[in-house]
Amino acid sequence: MSASHERHSIATRALLLAFTTTVILLNARVLGASGQGEIAWIQLGILVVTGVSGFFAGGAVVYLQKEIPLRAMLLPGHTWLVISALLGTWAGISAGLLPAEHFGAMAGLGWLQGAIIFHSQLLLADHRIRQHNVLQVLQGGLLLAGLLVAFFAMHMESIEAFIGALAVSLGFTAALSIFWIGRLPAADKSVAPVQVVRQLWKFGRSAQTGALLQMLTNRSNLSILAQSSAGLAASGVYSIAYYGLEAMWLVPRALAPLVYTRTAAEQNRSIRLKATRAALRKALLGTAALLTFAVLIPDKWFAWAFGFEGIQPVVHALAPAALFGAAASIIAHHLSGIGKHHWNAATSGLGLITLLVLAREWSPEFGAVGAAWAASAAAAVQCAGLLVAWWRCER
Repeated sequence: MSASHERHSIATRALLLAFTTTVILLNARVLGASGQGEIAWIQLGILVVTGVSGFFAGGAVVYLQKEIPLRAMLLPGHTWLVISALLGTWAGISAGLLPAEHFGAMAGLGWLQGAIIFHSQLLLADHRIRQHNVLQVLQGGLLLAGLLVAFFAMHMESIEAFIGALAVSLGFTAALSIFWIGRLPAADKSVAPVQVVRQLWKFGRSAQTGALLQMLTNRSNLSILAQSSAGLAASGVYSIAYYGLEAMWLVPRALAPLVYTRTAAEQNRSIRLKATRAALRKALLGTAALLTFAVLIPDKWFAWAFGFEGIQPVVHALAPAALFGAAASIIAHHLSGIGKHHWNAATSGLGLITLLVLAREWSPEFGAVGAAWAASAAAAVQCAGLLVAWWRCER
């Protein structure tokens, strides 16, 4: 993948970060810590839906581009998107992970988000990197514009206003993705639908099991805190700090899809290892630079920006997770590129178990800070497992 693609990916990620940060500031200032906590809980539901949808409509389509025409994946992928919207939301509520009162919003918005992700992965498989990047940043920009209109022009200061703005932004982005998907190359060979479904499941189950477990590792603290004695306010404080952690992953998240695409297409082991090591160095340096800045921000500055205190200690507790997570992202995408998805699933599972055990132990006493300690421990366990897997697969 060319250096221009790397620059474009990082630039669009930076713009998306700016949009996301402004959205979080608006939500926190207008709706407070509890409102931010409820929004984060709803967004967890959307992520559960997209996590389930990825079993047939996720990143495995990039790996399968060598075997299956991209257009042949559309019908099974979209059929599963509808099923997963209902199944994922129901399962999350039944497990006590998600708020039942927002079933419709989580299912509908999760379906739209899943369609956008599916289409962006197809574009990535077709090596249309710039269009893949634009879809990500466009939705963030539209959400910000919608919130500004809802909060300040229409004076609708509520959770429902956020849901409405998110629905509009996802709808417009999904429509553009459909237009671009219509330009996928025509299939040069015929593949039986049963074979397409079988291949999508064969590779999607391993890849997406890891992605779903990873998402739950990253976000389960929001549900644990919301349902604990600390309540939605603690979940809101943690969500602000965690979004800051994700901002520190600007470089690794921009480079990871490129690592995946490049690794999947490169047959020469030494070449792909050299490229991934270079990406890993860039990811760690970029994360370390942003982390250094973040840990030096005093809590009163956070309180001035977001309207409530207690964010800085959570940021400090999440600092190890920032570095471990940056390395894990690059290595996991390399393993996916060589078809070793099961390692990602296994290490994500270890991370989730670590998180659930420690978060339930530390959160009641230490609140959001305890949840952050648990997240850092989980990230360390997962990264260690991925390093072992990388060595075993590419030694």
